[in-house]
Amino acid sequence: LVSGARHIRFFNAATHCFPGATVPVILDKLPSLLDSLPSSIVRVIVHVGSCDTTRQHSELTKKDFNALFSFLKSCGKSVFISGPIPTLGRGIGRFSRILSLHTWLQSACTSQHLGFIDNFNLFWDRPSFFRNDGLHPSRHGSPMLLIYSTPFSTCSSKC
Repeated sequence: LVSGARHIRFFNAATHCFPGATVPVILDKLPSLLDSLPSSIVRVIVHVGSCDTTRQHSELTKKDFNALFSFLKSCGKSVFISGPIPTLGRGIGRFSRILSLHTWLQSACTSQHLGFIDNFNLFWDRPSFFRNDGLHPSRHGSPMLLIYSTPFSTCSSKC
């Protein structure tokens, strides 16, 4: 798992967290990170994108994701994009940009033959899943990310 979110851990997996990372930051780190992984790791879950929405440049964010998709498709691993988490009480503008990114990612991942993990609907209207900041998962929300991602991380073949 390569993530911009903290407190997400898998057993029998390598987890790398880059808090506040945007897609270009993750894309910059991925080549050396993937090279350092043992060959037994065959699946990659990337959770990134919420911080990109603060830039308010959706076309640039899409371009960045398309570059990420191109790289990930050539990495030789099963790839899953862990979709953005909605915000709680952070304003309609931020919520709208995250919903727009979520909708686009669902479609883009399907057309690119990449797995997509729908965190938006998992977290939607569940205040207990958020910390007081309305942005980060709470101690109740973090395990839900883990539980919801587990089927994708444990599938037995290239998914």
